[in-house]
Amino acid sequence: MEIKDSGFFLGVRKYGENSYIVFLLSKNNGLIKSFTKASKKQLQYFMILDEINFIWKAKHKNNLGFIKINHEKPSGRHNDNFLISLVKASASELCLNFLPLWQKNEEIYDDLKKLLFFSNNNENNILLNYIWWEIYFLKNTGYGLNINRCVVTGSTKDLFYISPNSGNSVSYQVGKKYNNKLFKIPKCLKSKKIPTNFADYSEAFKITTYFFEKNFGYNLKKFIFRTQLIKKIQTL
Repeated sequence: MEIKDSGFFLGVRKYGENSYIVFLLSKNNGLIKSFTKASKKQLQYFMILDEINFIWKAKHKNNLGFIKINHEKPSGRHNDNFLISLVKASASELCLNFLPLWQKNEEIYDDLKKLLFFSNNNENNILLNYIWWEIYFLKNTGYGLNINRCVVTGSTKDLFYISPNSGNSVSYQVGKKYNNKLFKIPKCLKSKKIPTNFADYSEAFKITTYFFEKNFGYNLKKFIFRTQLIKKIQTL
């Protein structure tokens, strides 16, 4: 069988002495893992989240098959600063570890497109959009958080806490007596507006990290690029 599609380059891994396995998030076929006949020299021109098109061939989908990839758009790698590179690599890590092979997810694919649109903006802007990309990623993999309405009163005002048990938000009045057991909602999650300091992003990452680990059973400290991203934010 043969599949032609477009997508995002997520990374490459060496296999044996002279072989490589490529990972892609495709538009119409989800996460793909496949052998490539491309050389190390050819693969070095592909950077994480480069937009590509490809042809994949195999007898059936249960085989790794072989894939030929080409850039759909010129790589913007020369324009990326260190922070933007970490954001892209972190998004790739989550896709590689939490998405099943061959399962289409238009929402996550489209959200990556939107994230890349903001990658040429300032650091605050890309971080705000990446935090929300993680929130939407949780939602689109079946683990959405309710940060729009108090689960007790139904009010959309004065939201202050998120429950680590349910992922639901509550107002200050409802949650204040459980203050030590709840997450406080960072400003960047309350209003989708850029906060006045980077510490707000660190608080948001604590929340998404907790729910990723709870729902997927992973220790996110093992995610190299995402860990580096959080550490980088703490120095800004």
